[in-house]
Amino acid sequence: MKVIVALSGGVDSSVAAALLKQQGHQVEGVFMKNWSPLDSQSLTDCPWEADQADAEAVCTHLGIPFRSVNFEREYREKVVDYLVREYAAGRTPNPDVLCNKEIKFAAFRAVAETMGAGAIATGHYVGLEDGKLVRGIDLGKDQSYFLYALSGEQLAKSLFPVGGMPKTEVRRLAAEFGLPTSTKKDSQGICFIGHLNLKDFLEGEIGRKEGKVLLVPPADGKATLAERISQAEVVGSHHGVAFYTVGEKMGPYIDNRLYKKVRGESQVPPMFLIAKSGEKNEVYVTDQRDDVALEAVHLTLENTVVTGGSDGVSLVDTLATMPVEELSAQARYQQDPVGVAAISSEDGRLIVTLAQPVWGVAAGQSLVLYHGSVVVGGGVVCATS
Repeated sequence: MKVIVALSGGVDSSVAAALLKQQGHQVEGVFMKNWSPLDSQSLTDCPWEADQADAEAVCTHLGIPFRSVNFEREYREKVVDYLVREYAAGRTPNPDVLCNKEIKFAAFRAVAETMGAGAIATGHYVGLEDGKLVRGIDLGKDQSYFLYALSGEQLAKSLFPVGGMPKTEVRRLAAEFGLPTSTKKDSQGICFIGHLNLKDFLEGEIGRKEGKVLLVPPADGKATLAERISQAEVVGSHHGVAFYTVGEKMGPYIDNRLYKKVRGESQVPPMFLIAKSGEKNEVYVTDQRDDVALEAVHLTLENTVVTGGSDGVSLVDTLATMPVEELSAQARYQQDPVGVAAISSEDGRLIVTLAQPVWGVAAGQSLVLYHGSVVVGGGVVCATS
């Protein structure tokens, strides 16, 4: 079969290509150029030129064709503009989820099909069992959280050659194949952007709007968060509510003198963002990491999808066929999964009640649901309690 491999210039996709060729497939490599913002190059270390050179070197080493495709327009429109809109609206988006759905498994796949591909392949640490997406064997590298929004059509012609092995084995194979990327460090940061200084980037896109940081009274088990916010006192200033998220440490924005005036203590402890108001351009913080308002057990989801499903397939209906006690949920990448206590729906939105609270979940993040190692589906958090 002709397989087009999405080569990032990293070790995982390089080994994926080598394995597919070893298996007898007709393999070609494609590098996706999605991000080269010359006007903000100093804000990111995304070395796309070096990555493209590494991807081409891998193809040369393996004796397979190489091609570079430019998706910068699609990436800007589908991913970056979405990221900016969500932050501007006060939410905390996960751009990697959208990047996979719209770029890697849509735009890239479309190009691969014009090249005669029977399938596309990536270096993701996930697996497929009976057409269903499952966690990668190496749980420390498992990337299923980022792929939950893929449809059945997208998964049907996708291959994940390294998903069934630990990272140590991938590294060993890279050396065995003599790949030029065998010792290259793993990439980090936002999909295709890298180590972006997100606040600086958003300031360039949205602009600063100075506002107040207010400290809420300690939780006493009686007052609601709204009541505590009404009694909050100013302890600092910020650059705009869009740039911060729930659970974020806010130490750099605290004025020691104002804190001492409020609490009577000269030493400022770690401060965490507990809520924010876009209307007032105010950020509210707590000096208690174990503040109950930072924990949530009820997560309301919108834009829900069934992983590997199709249009018209309801996540609520799908979950109704599964024992709730066998489900788990994950609110962040590499977060330990939490058991699910109940599933319900209201006004077309899914409400997931967790068996234990999760800390610092913000609107805009994704919650992914699992049945064992199988990815069932997920959605975007729009409310927590």
